[in-house]
Amino acid sequence: MKQKKQNEIFVLLGYAGKYKVLIFLGMFLSAVAMIMGMIPYVCIWLAARDLIGAAPDWTKATEIAKYGWLAFGFAFGGIIVYFLL
Repeated sequence: MKQKKQNEIFVLLGYAGKYKVLIFLGMFLSAVAMIMGMIPYVCIWLAARDLIGAAPDWTKATEIAKYGWLAFGFAFGGIIVYFLL
């Protein structure tokens, strides 16, 4: 007779005992860290788009520093959130 395979989340929650909330907190923080780790790539793309759009006259690309600081902030924040796990 075949045994029904139990869902992995329920198995993990069974091991967690009274600390089940920490499992969900860890999953949430992992998702937030992943999203924050992807945002610097978007900022780099936005900076490249502005540079390509203002190619002959580089002084028209005024948002480059803002995108650089946003990329740095989200990369650093993603690392901090990741280590909160």
